[in-house]
Amino acid sequence: MVNSFVEHIVWDWNGTIFGDSRALIDATIQAFAMCGMPPITVADYQREHTQPIPVFYNRLAGRVLSDEEQAQLDECFQAAYQRYRDNIMLTHDSIDAMSLWRTANRSQSLLSMHPHDRLVPLIERTGISEFFTRVDGTIGVLTRKAPHLAEHLDRQGIRADRAVVIGDSVDDARAAQACGAHCLLYHPGEDALHAREHFQELGVPIVETLIDAVGQLLDPSVGTLNRRLARADEPTVVGVVPAFEESV
Repeated sequence: MVNSFVEHIVWDWNGTIFGDSRALIDATIQAFAMCGMPPITVADYQREHTQPIPVFYNRLAGRVLSDEEQAQLDECFQAAYQRYRDNIMLTHDSIDAMSLWRTANRSQSLLSMHPHDRLVPLIERTGISEFFTRVDGTIGVLTRKAPHLAEHLDRQGIRADRAVVIGDSVDDARAAQACGAHCLLYHPGEDALHAREHFQELGVPIVETLIDAVGQLLDPSVGTLNRRLARADEPTVVGVVPAFEESV
């Protein structure tokens, strides 16, 4: 018997379905070096990671950067990231996780802060479009995911309290909280975009694999999970583990 409380998964793209978290970290480190900024490490990235990105860059630099410096960093980051993109794979268990959810006759969609015109070709290239009822990237400037999520659910006629966001960033959890949806946060360990402490402070369930996330949603032995499934303001942790979502 499958628990039916949560009917729909909203998947994040960068760092969740698309396994590019290490590429994002390395591209940022390279961008700071190319722009003559103080050197940064992986640990610096994870400790300071936040949205929106200009605030993140200020934190990494230890000061408020000028508009010109922000623009230069963005240009250098984009150039560095492009060198990685063609070699980035889907997260190792993402197809198994999406297939398991589909087998249970549940729906799923994808929501990203990645520009829509770049996102759709990437998804089509990976051959996973068939899994999703809807795919939305950003159009224009959008610094937070909450309004993006609200519109994404509304366009599909999905009740927020019947949906769960599976992503790898604090912004995913805050977006779910703002919209009244549930959230599971994916933290794969040393390549995560956030320090694990960032997630623990939110009190949101943490998982180390995507298949575990779906398994917890479907397992009737944890039937209370789908009713307590972590809004960001509920201090409930159901998965222990030792990963982003970023506009690139």
